[in-house]
Amino acid sequence: MFTLEELRKLDAKKLEAEIERVKKDLFKARFELKAGQSKANHLVGKNKKYLAQLKTILSVTKQQQ
Repeated sequence: MFTLEELRKLDAKKLEAEIERVKKDLFKARFELKAGQSKANHLVGKNKKYLAQLKTILSVTKQQQ
């Protein structure tokens, strides 16, 4: 995970790649939680928040271009 300062320095393509990675992690965390393979339910909320931050920064980046 990147900090907000690091995310703001990334270009749109790198942000989109990070969004895809986080979506996969979120899917995996939800799947493992439902299957009973993981007790780390905090990862779902953490990934959702990070995904929202990424999407917000991406929209601002695209508006500036």
